[in-house]
Amino acid sequence: MLAWSPLGRGVLTGKYRGAVPSDSRAASPHLGAFVSQYLDARATSVVEAVATAAAGLGREPLEVALAWLLARAGVASAIVGARTPGQLQASLAALDLVLPAELYDALDDVSAPEAGYPERWDGAPPL
Repeated sequence: MLAWSPLGRGVLTGKYRGAVPSDSRAASPHLGAFVSQYLDARATSVVEAVATAAAGLGREPLEVALAWLLARAGVASAIVGARTPGQLQASLAALDLVLPAELYDALDDVSAPEAGYPERWDGAPPL
């Protein structure tokens, strides 16, 4: 698989923690909806987990998020939307990062999709 927008449209970089920067895509009138779907409570818990892991490792959230993705079975590469040389350098820094197994598990747990119908179907039709 080739992962597109692996940083959740920039949300997994941590730049939207607490506020929407005025120069960001989320603040743009024509791109705000593109990002806003990734700014809900569930996404916030994933971002906080990534940021906590990054702080513990002395790395950036972007690096942890990309390393976590790239280590997944079946992911061949990721298409990052770096707009600046600094963003590209930060993305490339993820290539040498190997997360401890406990972090992979914790990030998988916090980001696991909620199972609903039909994943938890008990034989009765959903209401």
